[in-house]
Amino acid sequence: MKEKLPLNEQDIKKIRNHLIPILVFPFLAAGMFYGFYSFFWSDSTLLQAKTGLYMLIGFSLFFFGIIAYMISASVIDLRRGFKYRIKGKITDKKLSVTTSRTTTSKSGKNHSSTSRHYYVYIDGVQYAIEQQYYGKVKVGNGVIMERAPKSCITLLLEVNETATAQSTETDNGNRQFLKSTPKKAYFKQEDFKALKRGLQSKLKTRLIWFLPTLFIALSLVWSGMQAFLVFLFPLVLIPGYQLWKFIRELRQYNRNKQYAYKEGIPAVVEDKSKYTHNGRTSNTIRTTHGYLKVDNRLYEKLNTGDKVTLYTPAKGKQVLSVLTADKEEIYLL
Repeated sequence: MKEKLPLNEQDIKKIRNHLIPILVFPFLAAGMFYGFYSFFWSDSTLLQAKTGLYMLIGFSLFFFGIIAYMISASVIDLRRGFKYRIKGKITDKKLSVTTSRTTTSKSGKNHSSTSRHYYVYIDGVQYAIEQQYYGKVKVGNGVIMERAPKSCITLLLEVNETATAQSTETDNGNRQFLKSTPKKAYFKQEDFKALKRGLQSKLKTRLIWFLPTLFIALSLVWSGMQAFLVFLFPLVLIPGYQLWKFIRELRQYNRNKQYAYKEGIPAVVEDKSKYTHNGRTSNTIRTTHGYLKVDNRLYEKLNTGDKVTLYTPAKGKQVLSVLTADKEEIYLL
């Protein structure tokens, strides 16, 4: 539900406070650019040429155009004097991370920058929010959100207690479920396959660390530069540590094959969210037993408050599969 309300004094103050760093930033950026120009680029032939000058002017116009838009959006919200209040249910959450890398042609150095954007979905509609609000809400919460229409500044985001209050009966049922005795079950063919896939995944991780460091260490020895290993002693420790870890994991894998049973741990889903990094997406389910990386099918199936059973092998804490409330077992590996 979306309604239109007038801005109050607290809303106006929040929008004005949002304007302060936007107004200050161009002056800081201009000062930094002038410093770089004075020390490094004043004798550059690129800036003395017309092409370089046009590039500089174009970049400046683009940069200050973005700043001008951000300022005008906040000013328009103050002049209009109203906000939108949105009531609904959180149906999903997403953290989007973008990392960009640039290489300077003169020095050849790589520079990287990372930006984070936080989103919530209210009744299926996506809204961008600030980091401070992201961790305060969970999927399934009924919320009240107030935001400025033009600048999209979040003025308020709070949980609607009356819409998300669980009954005492539900709370007691969850407590009894979590206190129930873990169930043991014999391995099926799929469990053996999942166990093997888990070992193969660990082997790939160990090899990523083992092979490059071992190659560098052996290259130093073969070239007669083994004295450098005194200063680069981690190069010797890393391959040995990775080999030791894999031997332990292999022994644990063989023991679990011999025992051939798994233990079901009761858990309740507390929250779920999506994470994207440069276009690659992963799904996370938070339970009372910890976090799980799941596929799209299980992610869409589970909701906050669902009772699930997490199956782990006899030795180790890695979750092989999840048994949902409707008795469907879905494997994570």
